[in-house]
Amino acid sequence: MRLIHLTDPHLSSLDGLSFMRLRGKRRSGYLSWYKNRRHVHSRGILELLTDSVRSHQPDLVLLTGDLVHIGLEQEMIEAAQWLHQLGPPENVMFVPGNHDNYARDSLACMYRHWGSYLPAAGGQRGDYTSGYPLVLDQGQLRLIGVNTSCVTRIFSAAGELGKEQRLRLANVMKKETDDAPFHCLLIHHPPFPGMTRRRKALRDSGQLEAIVSQHAPQLVLYGHLHINREHTLGDTRIFCTSSASSINNASYRIFDLEKGLSGWDCQMRLVTLKSGTGGNPAFNVSAESCWRA
Repeated sequence: MRLIHLTDPHLSSLDGLSFMRLRGKRRSGYLSWYKNRRHVHSRGILELLTDSVRSHQPDLVLLTGDLVHIGLEQEMIEAAQWLHQLGPPENVMFVPGNHDNYARDSLACMYRHWGSYLPAAGGQRGDYTSGYPLVLDQGQLRLIGVNTSCVTRIFSAAGELGKEQRLRLANVMKKETDDAPFHCLLIHHPPFPGMTRRRKALRDSGQLEAIVSQHAPQLVLYGHLHINREHTLGDTRIFCTSSASSINNASYRIFDLEKGLSGWDCQMRLVTLKSGTGGNPAFNVSAESCWRA
C-alpha cells in the first residue's frame, strides 16, 4: 500500500478582495496573507508538487488541511478545482485545518463545495466534529481522520478535538486482537503538548497524547507548522510535513507499507523542493527511513 501525505497548500488567492469589506478575524487573516503568505506560497510550486505526487501513483493521498487562507466561499470554489485535480474522493482522504473552518460561515461553505471529500453525516447543526473521526478501512490498514478545526478568536490558530470526538476516537482506535489492522491517524494540529506555541496548539493535546499512548497507532501524520520533522511516542511514528506550496521547502511524504509474517515493513521517503538543472525547481528525495511496526 502506498500512501502520500501532503498538507497546508494555502492555494487560494485573495487578489482583488477588499480589506474594508471583511469583518473580524478575516481582516487580520487578510493582512497576514498580504504582508507574508502571498510571498511564501506559490500556486506554480503547488502544481509542480501535484504532478510529482501523481507520478508516484499512490493508492491514497492523505491531506491534512489548510487548503485556503480565511475560509471564504470564493476560496472554497477555487480549492475544489484543485482537490479534483489531486484525485477523486475515493483516493483522497482529507481532514480540515484551522484556515478552512476560519469563521462561522466557513463550515457550511466547506460542505457545499468539498462535500464529497467530507463525512456524509458531518457538519450537522454547525458542529465541526460531527461525522468524525472519519474511518477508512483498506484491508489490513485503518485510516482515522479527526477534525480539530474549531473557530477561534482573532490571533488564535488553536485547535480542539472536544470530549465527544475524543471518546469516539478512543473507541475506533481499540485493537481487539494481536492481528489488528495498521492504524494511521490524520490530524491537522500538532498532536501532543509542547510541540508548538500555545496560540497554535491543540487545546486538548494532553488528552490526545493519553489516547495515543494507550492505543498506539503505528503512524500519526499532521501539518499546521509548515516544517518537516519527526517524533516517536513508544512504537508510534509521528511525522509533520511542510507546506505543499512553500517556495522554500514544499514537501510531501511517501509511505510504502507491506504486511509481512512478523509485522509491517514500512518505508518513508521525504520528497522536497530543490533547485534543478538551470535553476528550475524540482522535487527530490531528501530523507528516507525504514522500520518494522
